[in-house]
Amino acid sequence: MTKNKIPSLKVEALSERGNFIYLSLVEYKRETYLCIIDEVTDDFIGAFVLDYAEQENIQISSFLSFVTKWFYSNSDNNSLSTELAKAGLSEYTSPIYKTFDVSYVSRIVGNPLSFKPPSKSKVKRRRVAPVPDYIEIVFKKKSDAS
Repeated sequence: MTKNKIPSLKVEALSERGNFIYLSLVEYKRETYLCIIDEVTDDFIGAFVLDYAEQENIQISSFLSFVTKWFYSNSDNNSLSTELAKAGLSEYTSPIYKTFDVSYVSRIVGNPLSFKPPSKSKVKRRRVAPVPDYIEIVFKKKSDAS
C-alpha cells in the first residue's frame, strides 16, 4: 500500500492596494470561501467566512468596518476573535467562524494573517535546600530604637 502524499499549501499573495488587505479566498474541498483568516496553525486554519454572514443576519458593512478598525489599530497585539470577544460580539459572529483542515485546503489567495502571541519568558525557580540539622540557627533580636 502506498501513502497518499498531502500536497503543499499554495499561498498566492495579492499586491493590489484597492481591496481590503485582510480578505482572503480559501479553496477548501474544491469550494471557495471569502474569508478573514483569524488563526493559522499546522493542523487547521480558523477564519470568519463572509459567505455565511447574510444567512446569519450579520451586516457585512458593519462587520467589515469593525475589522478595518481592528486591522489598522490593534492587529499586531490581538487576534480578531479576541477583539470580537472584548467587544461582546463573539456570540453574534461565532456562526460564521469556520475551521478548515489544512490537508484539504488547496490554496489561499490573499494574505493569511496569523497572529502569534508573544512567547512567555521562562522563569527558573531554584529548589529550596533544607538546612542540615547540625547547623544552629540564631535569630537576631530586634533593637527598640524608640
